[in-house]
Amino acid sequence: MQTWTNDADPGIELVVDWQKFESGRDLDEVPVYLGAEPPRKQGTIIRIEGLRDDWSDAQIRRCWRGLLALQQPFPVVPVERRPNADPGFKVSFLRDGGLFDDPSLVADFQTEILSHHHALIEFRVDDDGMAEWRISQNSFGPDRGWAKIHHELRDATEPPNYSVLRDVAMKAHYFILAPDLLPNLAYSRVRDTLRAEGGIRLYRNGFRVISYGEPENDWLRLDQIYAQRGAVLAPIANRNFFGIIEVYDPEGEQFEEHTSREGLIEKEAFLELTGLATAVIVTAVNRIAEDRGRKQSAGGSTQRKADENLEKLRDAARAAREAEEERAREAVGKDTNEPPAGNASPDPHPKPAGGESSAALIEESIDLIEKQRAELADEAALLRLLATLGLTTSEFSHETGMTFEAVRIDFQSVFEIALSARPGDNAFATQAERAKSMLSRLDALTAYLNELASARSVRQLAPVSVSKALGEFETGVSKLAEKAGIGLMIDVPAYDPLYTRPMHAAEIASILLNCFSNSLKALRRVDSERLIRVEAAAGEDRDIVIRFSDSGDGIPDEHKEKVFDLFFTTRTAAPATASNAEQFSGTGLGLWIVHQIISKAGGDIEVVDPPAGFSTCLEIRLPAEEEDEE
Repeated sequence: MQTWTNDADPGIELVVDWQKFESGRDLDEVPVYLGAEPPRKQGTIIRIEGLRDDWSDAQIRRCWRGLLALQQPFPVVPVERRPNADPGFKVSFLRDGGLFDDPSLVADFQTEILSHHHALIEFRVDDDGMAEWRISQNSFGPDRGWAKIHHELRDATEPPNYSVLRDVAMKAHYFILAPDLLPNLAYSRVRDTLRAEGGIRLYRNGFRVISYGEPENDWLRLDQIYAQRGAVLAPIANRNFFGIIEVYDPEGEQFEEHTSREGLIEKEAFLELTGLATAVIVTAVNRIAEDRGRKQSAGGSTQRKADENLEKLRDAARAAREAEEERAREAVGKDTNEPPAGNASPDPHPKPAGGESSAALIEESIDLIEKQRAELADEAALLRLLATLGLTTSEFSHETGMTFEAVRIDFQSVFEIALSARPGDNAFATQAERAKSMLSRLDALTAYLNELASARSVRQLAPVSVSKALGEFETGVSKLAEKAGIGLMIDVPAYDPLYTRPMHAAEIASILLNCFSNSLKALRRVDSERLIRVEAAAGEDRDIVIRFSDSGDGIPDEHKEKVFDLFFTTRTAAPATASNAEQFSGTGLGLWIVHQIISKAGGDIEVVDPPAGFSTCLEIRLPAEEEDEE
């Protein structure tokens, strides 16, 4: 290893012969050379020779990715501006080309990731608070040069300077993760690296501030903006960026860290920074989407255009009807001298040889479109309602889960004191044990819901292990099943993780929870043994088969084709005085949601003949992960 701190002073060379490190030999006897090297450009070189095994290019790239987390991948502010600042380091892997050949580059950050980006998005704030942004290296259109910006005064021709924010810069490489927009050999590598390391990191005075830009940390709200699909339709999630924001604040006047060293205190400078960064990224991504010829945002003119097109169809129907009636009158006029045979009279609305008239066909199409629009409007309203309920439930379970640890400790003390005060009261002891069991049951279920809520917040699709999902499902509902007197059996192959094609992990959990909810209702209506069995196995047609069986009161044959329809239910509606939870229970949404999830994933669900000892079986088929998918 050779290292130089600058280009004026001598460097240091360390040579270690690992072949001399033998079992049973004293370490003091192993020669290690440490000497000086003539001055040269600052940096560090590690040279590995005499390897026992050859390193393939793939192994070298994996090693490079392992070092990625230690690097500040690229500078933002030029080092010349701050000569004494630590420039960080980069890692490059070179393969020796032999006696007469120069070493060849195998992997560095530029070749592996950055050279495949679609645009570079930057902003900078100077010592006076003036902010500028630009787009360069745009793959789809012209670059945009430096332009002034202030996120709170977006329409100003001369935006003012920021009141507090100073000495900040961002450089973000933007990627559109589409197979047709990236080279075949690079797509998987870029996608996987961005999944693990994508996002916008924050550096303060050259040091990384945790946990900004970590997976699951959406400090600039990029995942949230993309998930809403409102103001921005173009790809804008954290996984579409590899970038950093660098803050220079040596005195800590603008940006102060919490005493726990976990993040910055959200003072005015921090709020100005996040507002500016989000505004620049959203603006830039919309410009790039415009260059690609893609729709930038949802809503707005869509409804208006649909109304305008329907009105044009109505005009066309009226014109067609008038033209048909005119032709009919002309035909009647021609035939006045030749009365029709018998008592027949001319048809005032003659039809073409194909059947119905053009006007009738247009009018029928308009009626069908309007009916479908009404159904879609109802479904959209329902989905908004379900989304609202889901967010509320997630927030409630999160807040509840945060208190459980303290509640558990306090209740344990209360139980111990109460039981010691009433040592001979068996009835009280039974009640206390039941209370502890109920608390444990609620704790497990809340923890499971918290995991689902966090999984739903991630928009990224990835192969899902059905085996793992079933294990988490069993953990989450086992106490609930036990309380209801249900025997729960989970059967999956011992060594097969059963990965699906890319989808949301929370979708598998939603399928299982909805099926469990329906089985729970069916089992409550029987007095016999209550059983639920869930089996998962690899299917014959590159799919994964999940069979969810219960010993409830079954599904009548006439309902087996309807149970997946929206709002289909045989349950009596709750009275008007019932709680909201009771009102929404049994409304025919559960299996419809399950069917929607499975259909969207390219799978299928149907009611099939149950195994012996069970009355109902739902068979779910999901496409398995392809062999070439990573």
